[in-house]
Amino acid sequence: MQSQSAIKRPLLKELLALLLFLLVGVHLALPLLCPGGDVVARYKAAIVLAAFSRLAWQLHKNTFRFRDYFIYLAVMVGFCLWMDLSLC
Repeated sequence: MQSQSAIKRPLLKELLALLLFLLVGVHLALPLLCPGGDVVARYKAAIVLAAFSRLAWQLHKNTFRFRDYFIYLAVMVGFCLWMDLSLC
């Protein structure tokens, strides 16, 4: 009988990346002090929550890839900045 080698995943690195994603997302989703800033903040928060949930699910299912992480991060940052610039 052969023993199977366990695949070691850098779980701490992935958890820290997920925490960084959440911190950046929450910071970018804050409402602006322009008229209508609170409505835009709700849309930004929804995008951040959806992307964070997807990444957390990937981490739970052991399918987390840093390539996906950086794509989600870029889309989230781009969307939040686009919404901020289009508002004011």
